Amino acid sequence: MASSSAQIHVLGTSFPSTTTRKSSSSRNVFFGQRLNSNGVSFGLPRSAFLKLKSNNKQRRNCGPVRVVAEKVVGIDLGTTNSAVAAMEGGKPTIVTNIEGQRTTPSVVAYTKNGDRLVGQIAKRQAVVNPENTFFSVKRFIGRKMSEIEEESKQVSYRVVRDENGNVKLECPAIGKQFAAEEISAQ
Repeated sequence: MASSSAQIHVLGTSFPSTTTRKSSSSRNVFFGQRLNSNGVSFGLPRSAFLKLKSNNKQRRNCGPVRVVAEKVVGIDLGTTNSAVAAMEGGKPTIVTNIEGQRTTPSVVAYTKNGDRLVGQIAKRQAVVNPENTFFSVKRFIGRKMSEIEEESKQVSYRVVRDENGNVKLECPAIGKQFAAEEISAQ
């Protein structure tokens, strides 16, 4: 299955199982494969533990799972800067951005033409395009508008409330409102 998003597939009997098993079988977890610049995959630990929760709130320990195509990426989503690390040769390695930096400003901007800019180039838009330049977005993630009245006054872009009281960030350049999570995912 080709996809740009991370997916985890557990193989074996369907979960939750209504039958008891006498023997423990191995389950496979596929994390999606990422290759280095030479087209060679890099290796990581070969096993993990997996806990699943069913619809009736029961937790089941699926025991050790065998990891196939084992790639791990970590993201440090900071209020000011963000960083990405990947496991290479069993060690975490910080991934540099297009400018060769180990951190990237946590800023997203939309130009009047509708182009999306991320990082340092987006940060430069803050002076000439403040209403379409989103920074310090992390403080709005998962919060209701009633919780962030003061914080919303400290930014140059418009922070609005949706019909459920959730925070939305308004982008006049493209005529769209975003959840804070959407901006952070850019």
